Amino acid sequence: MLLGIKDKDKRRVGLFIEFKRKQYAHQYDTYKIEDFINGICPRKDYSRLARGKRMEENAIYDVFLQKLGYEYNYDDAVLSTITADERDILKLLEDENMTAFHMAVRALIGRLENYKEYALESVLYDALQMVLDLELNEKEFYELLIRFPMLDEIAREICGYFILTYIYRYESEDANTDWLKKAGLHSLTALCNQFRILNLKIRWEEYYDATIYCEKLWEQSLRSQNRWLMYHIQIARLFIVLKIQPSDFEKYANEVLENPVLSEGKEDPYTYEFYHVVGLHYFIERDYEQAWHYFIRAMHNEKYFFPEIVFLHHMMTVLEDKELPEEFREQRDIGKEYEVYKPIYRYFILKQKGENLHTLENYLWNHCCQSLDEFYPKWVMRDIVRTELAWISYQTKDKGRLEAFDRRYN
Repeated sequence: MLLGIKDKDKRRVGLFIEFKRKQYAHQYDTYKIEDFINGICPRKDYSRLARGKRMEENAIYDVFLQKLGYEYNYDDAVLSTITADERDILKLLEDENMTAFHMAVRALIGRLENYKEYALESVLYDALQMVLDLELNEKEFYELLIRFPMLDEIAREICGYFILTYIYRYESEDANTDWLKKAGLHSLTALCNQFRILNLKIRWEEYYDATIYCEKLWEQSLRSQNRWLMYHIQIARLFIVLKIQPSDFEKYANEVLENPVLSEGKEDPYTYEFYHVVGLHYFIERDYEQAWHYFIRAMHNEKYFFPEIVFLHHMMTVLEDKELPEEFREQRDIGKEYEVYKPIYRYFILKQKGENLHTLENYLWNHCCQSLDEFYPKWVMRDIVRTELAWISYQTKDKGRLEAFDRRYN
């Protein structure tokens, strides 16, 4: 048996007490702070406890927990078993063994059913329920963020994986490196989480920080001999080189081509990301024949259909002799995950259908220009829109909108 609440747990318990008090305050008047703390501690002391500051007296925590209908779990044998289960789950996540991960999470949830009266175990139970389906929805994302600081170190690594994946997938407007630090996500140490943080830094165009972070992660992956992570980092590094060291891009791309994982892992989504970034390089270099070749290959993964179809349509404007393969000509609906492409994709559909130049120009100006900052990389999409405006102005002999675009974005 533990003699008292561990100092490292006091912060988590304090946050839990305030979290539950706020929940109950929405239902019961007696959970206003003044009523809740009456006869237990001064308002100043409760304010410190609620912010996660450590209080010396264990009894204060126990009294508040009891008032909320919970206890602190003092049984070190139970805690050790839960910790061992968490370590196993994190290892499965690191290995990307999602089938076994799902089974292990479900098994731990079953065991935690017996400990839901304990404060911290109840938080872990709720958090694991949210990651059970392997993909968070918006409500689960925010609910998990609230509970994140109340989790133990290993559980934060597990749940952080899904929070970071959600941020990358749905490009949360508020998120940046400072936000990650404030949320406690930037300090995650699992290699799978560091890799996600690296990709976010690249997405946010924080190339200097991304370069340093990438090299440190590369060294860790070498020490761990995690060959799949090494392969993925090589591909992520190409996005940095694409922007800050383009003259060396082909050298680094050839390193990926020489990596045996590329030929072994044809269904690995990062292989399609490799095709995408190489196509992007050649697109920026105006080597459209090579770009076309790699974009077509990338499009066989659903994730890259919409960016690549936009690039292909644009190259058809420039080259004129190119035609889309038959399998990619049918108009597709755009789901939430790819909504950022909706305006420019719709523009090219209108163009493909033969819409008049005046309508196309207005659509570019009123819709596509308004969403330019949402794209990654931003400078590439700006070049696409400008080229389309130039194509229109060449035929209409009216450069008004083209010149207005240059004044706004150059």
